[in-house]
Amino acid sequence: MNSYCKKALLAATLTTILVSLAYQAVAFTPGKKVSELTNKHNLSALNIGNTYRATDDYNALTNPSPRGRQICIFCHTPHSANVVGQAPLWNRAFSEQTFQRYTSLTLKIRGIANAQYGVGAQPNGSSKLCLSCHDGVSKLGAVYNGPEIPMENSLITGLSKFDSSKMKTGHHPVSFVYLTGFSNSSQTGVVHPELQGTYRFMPLSSAGTVKLSDTKRNGNGWMQCTTCHDPHQNQSDESACYTSGGVPVACGSDTRKIAPFWTYHGTNTTATEDTGTVCKVCHALGAAGAPKWP
Repeated sequence: MNSYCKKALLAATLTTILVSLAYQAVAFTPGKKVSELTNKHNLSALNIGNTYRATDDYNALTNPSPRGRQICIFCHTPHSANVVGQAPLWNRAFSEQTFQRYTSLTLKIRGIANAQYGVGAQPNGSSKLCLSCHDGVSKLGAVYNGPEIPMENSLITGLSKFDSSKMKTGHHPVSFVYLTGFSNSSQTGVVHPELQGTYRFMPLSSAGTVKLSDTKRNGNGWMQCTTCHDPHQNQSDESACYTSGGVPVACGSDTRKIAPFWTYHGTNTTATEDTGTVCKVCHALGAAGAPKWP
């Protein structure tokens, strides 16, 4: 091989390596943190383009420190916080809505008393926190500490609204005890005996960011919204969406993200694969969707 061919081959090889590294860099990069612009949970007036953001009323003379330009204030406050139920310095009142519970003929937790998912049970823990914004009736600017912050759009609508009916018909069940004898630090415990066989929980798996919560601090592991969703940063692909019919498309106003604020992203995996990995932490599926017995 002459020197020209060797140089051409070397250049092609280097190009391939660089392209591969660039792809991996994109693949491994989580979404923007809530403190950064374009994160949908950043309700600051400075997050231009976000559907839900504060009205920018900054004025150097009359309002040099507008609360609407802050970020954490919409959910947290260091003083005079709502700490009922051990809420994390919460700066919101809890939703006053009564939520219907998802149910089906195959939902086994309905018949397990210790799962605490019985008739009349309401979302609690971190799920209750999420619904203090996402219930569709709570004003986003109505913070717990201080006057209401003016917003461009005050109420969440559309696909992001989880009202009573949606919680029943189009939503994974939340706020139920999944593990007993649970340790929050090690994420270990015992799956309810009635669920053994088709359910499991692998806290030390590759999707170790999937976590349960000791909601009532009594040694029970609760499945909450934050088991699968990270409110501060999406770890998966933010640009992967699908229509209501399940067709993958570019993200738009009438689409649903495949992995919204997802807790997990694998090595060179797609958003669909990330979603499946998280689901399988609890749902042990074998070939063709058959139960995989431990």
